[in-house]
Amino acid sequence: MQDHFDLDYTRHEDVRTVVETMMTARRTHRNRMHAYFKKFPSKEAALLKPHPDTTEEQWKELCDLFTSEAFMKRSEQNKKNRSKLTVNHAAGSRSFQRTRACMRQCDLEGKTYTEIEVYSEILGKKSGYVRGLGRAVKPPPSSTLTTQSSDLQHQLAKARDEIEAMRAAREKDLQEFAKKQAEMEATLRDHREEQRVEQERIRLEQEERMKREQERMRVEHEERMQQEQERMRKEQERLRAEISKELEKKMSSVMEKKMSDMSKRLFSQFGGSKR
Repeated sequence: MQDHFDLDYTRHEDVRTVVETMMTARRTHRNRMHAYFKKFPSKEAALLKPHPDTTEEQWKELCDLFTSEAFMKRSEQNKKNRSKLTVNHAAGSRSFQRTRACMRQCDLEGKTYTEIEVYSEILGKKSGYVRGLGRAVKPPPSSTLTTQSSDLQHQLAKARDEIEAMRAAREKDLQEFAKKQAEMEATLRDHREEQRVEQERIRLEQEERMKREQERMRVEHEERMQQEQERMRKEQERLRAEISKELEKKMSSVMEKKMSDMSKRLFSQFGGSKR
């Protein structure tokens, strides 16, 4: 039997068997601790005498668990459920009586079975393991399993073909997508180049327009300056003419006055001497 319990930790069934075995051992240990705890009248009395297989800290945690409301409620419910059982425990879908009958029938027929075949025949098989031997032992091969294996291989080959066809279709779609993407990128590059050329044309037109506008403004400014200078020159000439005319009038008036005064002095001098 030892050969049938070699564990392969790369198989999910073997790992699950080990985990379930450890969980069962944990439940068994906790049941033993609970049975020991129930011998004491109270939690305080139990804390004074820990179980020999535990430390004081572990025993305190167990006592806290056994006296918790959730644990006590679940324990009470389990007691009620067990009290309602009216049939014997069954190994799989067969009771113990049916199992013994099958074993006697095998002896009467004179058949010889291996231990795994006995478990498989009496307790039945489930997917991936034999009842009663844990999940690490595989069931013996049978015609049904061979047929199922053939069907599975056929389905697997069909699935591979479908996957290959899907992969080819996907590859084709990817190639078409890459082609369309390349075309879109080329179109986008052309569009960007057209935009760049158009922007450059607009920039040159704006520069040319600004140059023409600046030239027009310069010419208009020069013309206005010339007109203003001409107006100022004429205004200066007019002012000079007016000033000259005014000076001439004043000088003429002054000269006339001087001549009149001189005539009066001469007349007074010469006229007075004759008398």
